[in-house]
Amino acid sequence: MAIFFDLEKAYDTTWKHGILSDLYDLDFRGHLPTFIDGFLSHRLFQVRAGSTLSDTYEQEMGVPQGSILSPVLFSLKINNIVKSVLKGSEASLFVDDFALCIRAKFLPHAQRLMQLCVNSVQDWISNNGFKFSTSKTVCMHFCNQRNHFAEPSILLDKTPIKVVSEAKFLGVVFDRTLSYSSHVNYLKTNCLKALDILKVVGHTDWGADQKTLLCLYRALVRSKLDYGCIVYGAASNNILKKLDPIHHQGLRIALGAFRTSPVTSLYAKAQEMSLKNRRKKLSMNYVLKLKTCPDNPAYSCVFEPPNSKLFEKSRLSPPLGLRILPLFEDSKIDLDVVDDTTVSDTPPWSQSEPQICLSLTKYKKDTTNPEVYK
Repeated sequence: MAIFFDLEKAYDTTWKHGILSDLYDLDFRGHLPTFIDGFLSHRLFQVRAGSTLSDTYEQEMGVPQGSILSPVLFSLKINNIVKSVLKGSEASLFVDDFALCIRAKFLPHAQRLMQLCVNSVQDWISNNGFKFSTSKTVCMHFCNQRNHFAEPSILLDKTPIKVVSEAKFLGVVFDRTLSYSSHVNYLKTNCLKALDILKVVGHTDWGADQKTLLCLYRALVRSKLDYGCIVYGAASNNILKKLDPIHHQGLRIALGAFRTSPVTSLYAKAQEMSLKNRRKKLSMNYVLKLKTCPDNPAYSCVFEPPNSKLFEKSRLSPPLGLRILPLFEDSKIDLDVVDDTTVSDTPPWSQSEPQICLSLTKYKKDTTNPEVYK
């Protein structure tokens, strides 16, 4: 069971004193806390209606919108919410996107554990000035069994949380059976809209050239197909094949190829790979990067997957940690030789200053022969 929370006016309700208190708990002393205190204090605002301005009021709560420090200060304040999560449950937090997960053999047991955890999180939220949106917070029950279950009933601030069959979290649509069919359909719809832009820009008479169209395709379409592919790559091949026509159509538009052009020729001409191979490549890149960070929360899930024996003779799609191992074996890449990322004990300001030769700056670029620079 999972609950996806939504914070109401997250930045506008951040507790200023709570930020300074958390900085103090992190042993920040001296000028930095004083600077942040001055940065947050005495901020005034007005409301404009047409050409009329309201009276001036002081912003008592929140961090200023658009400031480069605001996301850092908000993350600093919201980060301690994970400490309120009870043992036996799992939490996921990315800026203001927060989710709770409970795994249990029986639904009533999971419901009871989830309610206790929600109550604990609600107490932390109330004590730190935030507020959950009861209308946008949703609950999902994940189960592969086809038996009919009563919908779980979880209360948030004495209001029942809405139970849904699918929910969007961090840009990925999750369904009850984790088939990712809903996410693939959602992705296909979005990519088709982006392809319309390519059709306009790629006009046969006055359109852009191949290089520009390929750049647009990779920025507008392929980037959407890449995002989250490490997660939704666990879907079945029949579901993932729905995205292949999007990939092929985008390449045909960018290259100006005929509909009858072979797919392999499109890949060769555009120097692109199939979506299946690209998902494998991005997954391997992610796992290699994760291998260098043992402190990452996802490290144990990938390299020490729980219940791995259940997938040996099962038709269910295995988790990323089990799906990725054959790819590294085929590529003859040994994960054991990957070193951990370490931070130098020597601060950068105490290191010797590098010697940089700036003698070429006296030559003007518009009047100097390139051979001189060489």
